[in-house]
Amino acid sequence: MARTAPVPNIPAIPGMNPGVFVMGGGGGGGGSGGRGQDLAARRDALQSLRGPEGGYARSHRGLASFWRAIADEVLVRPTPPAFLPLLTQLDDWLAGGPACALVVSADPGTRTALLARWALSIVERKLAEVIFVPVSPCFGTAVERDMLKLFFGLFRSSATAVFSRPRSPEELMLSIRMALRGVDSVSSVPNEECPQLLVIVDGIERAADGWPHRRMPFLGEAYDGAHIVVSTSPESSSVHGVELHERLAWSPEQTRVFLLAGESDSSEGTTQARRTADSAGDMEPSLARFFDALGTALAPVSNDDLVLALGLDATEVEAFKDGPHAAQRLVLLSDDGKFSFRDDATRAGWTMETSKVASIEDALIARGLAALTRAAISPEAWPSYLVEYLGAHMKRRSVSIVDLLTLVSPEWLRIWMSHPGGLVGFTTDARRARYAAEDALIEACRPARAAAAEQERATLLCVIVRCALVEASLFAKEGSIEEVDYRKAPYVEPTVDVAKPTGAARERAEALVTFASLVTGSEQQLVQRWAMDACAGLDEILPRPIPHVTADRSAADPERTRRLRAGATYDEVDGYLSRDMVIRPTDLSPDEAWRLAESREGESRMVSFAGILPDLPEDMREKAVREVMSAYWAHGDREALRILAACAPWMALADAARVICNELGNDWTDELPRMLVGFGSLTELSPLLQRLGGTAAIVGVARTIAEVGQWLP
Repeated sequence: MARTAPVPNIPAIPGMNPGVFVMGGGGGGGGSGGRGQDLAARRDALQSLRGPEGGYARSHRGLASFWRAIADEVLVRPTPPAFLPLLTQLDDWLAGGPACALVVSADPGTRTALLARWALSIVERKLAEVIFVPVSPCFGTAVERDMLKLFFGLFRSSATAVFSRPRSPEELMLSIRMALRGVDSVSSVPNEECPQLLVIVDGIERAADGWPHRRMPFLGEAYDGAHIVVSTSPESSSVHGVELHERLAWSPEQTRVFLLAGESDSSEGTTQARRTADSAGDMEPSLARFFDALGTALAPVSNDDLVLALGLDATEVEAFKDGPHAAQRLVLLSDDGKFSFRDDATRAGWTMETSKVASIEDALIARGLAALTRAAISPEAWPSYLVEYLGAHMKRRSVSIVDLLTLVSPEWLRIWMSHPGGLVGFTTDARRARYAAEDALIEACRPARAAAAEQERATLLCVIVRCALVEASLFAKEGSIEEVDYRKAPYVEPTVDVAKPTGAARERAEALVTFASLVTGSEQQLVQRWAMDACAGLDEILPRPIPHVTADRSAADPERTRRLRAGATYDEVDGYLSRDMVIRPTDLSPDEAWRLAESREGESRMVSFAGILPDLPEDMREKAVREVMSAYWAHGDREALRILAACAPWMALADAARVICNELGNDWTDELPRMLVGFGSLTELSPLLQRLGGTAAIVGVARTIAEVGQWLP
């Protein structure tokens, strides 16, 4: 993570001492000129924090609700005296501190007010482009997918997008990471020569489905000009023993920590909520169940959502509507008819036992899976909350991979396609299934389980491949990667025509023909039938070569050996890779070959160690594979991946699993044709599949390729 470049001298608000600023005007507030002009300027600044006109963020109801709720605090009321030193410290950090800052406070309301005031002042003083993301179920931003869409939508353009329009949480995260690496693409504030970007993610303790996680720490790399603030509560510093620094991929020495004094929120609203909670025992049971459902929801919910998704009886919703005024004050009803607690302090005041939340979530999951299995509800009639958050509740409850895989099905895709945001929503659910399978695969590679878990590994590989192929097929149908003018416009959600061909029929056939060549007997006949169906109507299809270390000693070449001994690199000796074959230095002794390999770097080092693997004793062979793995992670590219695949027969199971999980569908192979054949494709990775799951993995992956091809041709 790079240290930020110093910000040019921060000007104080006119009439104030440098380094100290007071916002809000009125009373003891700062500023010069007319109060009306100041207020109008602050309102304009606030509007800029809602994202660009015409984009996703500007139309986000939750974000609008957040700024509406806090508008009086940041626009009208004088700055509390206790804020002044904290605001000065934040200014000082922005001017010359490390790239990242963690703001910790037990009073989330005060913490949010502080950061919102500061963000607004930064905009007013034109010190940086500001992205402010409030994390909250009250505003529909607690689930990772929702937060990422809003985050990316707040950029003034999609100029940093790695992809035309990000189509999954992973693409959104990669695009955000690119913005943090290239600030000049999203900011021209304070000027083009020294652009600055300030990102504030407020309330990360309210993240609902396990983010941030180490798998892809999208806030982990802040380059020159980028500054990141994350706020949290003291009790949320770790999840399952993983510290927040590690989850964010921030090193402690590159992070400034601001500890805000104060107890938990004691505002009027929170006090009222606690009084209402304390009287829950005397409350009408139907009214208590209404608040329990609202406290379990991960986003604002409609009347139908409460009944059809969260399991309330219609009379229990009416009990709230007809209930006491004190209870109704705790809830907001938005202009689109959705209920939520009026703010996070109020929501936190409604204390629920963990077992009660789990019970409501389990019932919601059972309700959703039953309806999906029985096709009991037409796609367009599904309650929107159940479609959007069934996967998140399943993730929170750690359901089985089999259950998660039901969300990677034609039925679930049809349901998502009948609702807004269907592509990103469906790929989010597919990724949940894939990540669960990847975690289980790594676990099944542990030495204590390795011998007995081959069939389990084969099954998990098929799940991973299915999720990757389905995602790539939908991306091929969406097709925005072919557009050239997307960078000029703010982010809008992508859509997809499922009926559009993927354009990968030939590559699918080549993959199946190749997989048929890897097995024998009845398994080969089975795969050949799928291959014949895929080849129908196509010209002759031949199997692709598979990476391997050659055992053919006829490749011995005295001149080649002489040049190697003289210090030539392998790529200088007429191609160390012949098609997909790693050439062995056949007339070098193992010790001499080892010494030569140790003197190499990058790919040359990889192929040097790979080439001598068959000739080494077992103890040296394990060390050689580790050398190949280390060189790959340090210097690997697509061609190096072929060398790595050739080493599969000698590779540790856990290493083979990590390569599959890391490389399948990454930026080399995210397009469907390249995922099927070519560099880093399923065919090239087939030695790793075979190493992990044997023949069952080869046959199972071939079946998956055929099935997904029939579903999403």
